[in-house]
Amino acid sequence: MQQTIQHSLVSATFIFFTLILAGCATKGTYEVDYDEYRDFSNYKSFRWYDDVHPSQEADYRQYNSSDQRVRDHVDGYLQKKGFELLDSGTSDFWVNYHISKQSNMKIDNFGRYPSAGAHGAVSGGTYGSAVAVGYSSGPSVKEYKEGTVVIDIIDVQSSEIVWRGIAEERLPKKMDRATRDEMAAVITRELLEDFPPR
Repeated sequence: MQQTIQHSLVSATFIFFTLILAGCATKGTYEVDYDEYRDFSNYKSFRWYDDVHPSQEADYRQYNSSDQRVRDHVDGYLQKKGFELLDSGTSDFWVNYHISKQSNMKIDNFGRYPSAGAHGAVSGGTYGSAVAVGYSSGPSVKEYKEGTVVIDIIDVQSSEIVWRGIAEERLPKKMDRATRDEMAAVITRELLEDFPPR
């Protein structure tokens, strides 16, 4: 009977900490906004904004593997949806994108003491007194990198942004090629899955 109770307590504790870890796990955020009055059914073909409007940034992107990876995934996803990628001429819309990475800090303050230092307490009772001294090192600071990808759909006739998707996600400490490819695939799918809007 006692073993059964202990087993149940261990199982409950395991489930509890599993739920806590799941709740603390950092997941990417994906947001989409678009012109509700735009008729997206007229869009059949696309080109990349950089290919039509040369710039120093466009030249830089051409030799940047991260930018090229996003471009390749978006190309494939839009073509799978039936859009035609044009090498020249006038398309129905342009695709533009921005990639940024920044360092952030997460501060966790465990315990009751807001700052570092020594803290003590004295208590007395029937069987004598006790003195306790503790030390709090203050909040725990963790640094991490967060990446942001913005994808814009631009109407060629009006040169207006008619659709925008934004993805933000904490980056793993170690990123090999497979991890980068997987992240690019997930971002592309999450943002463009419901494009064009109905």
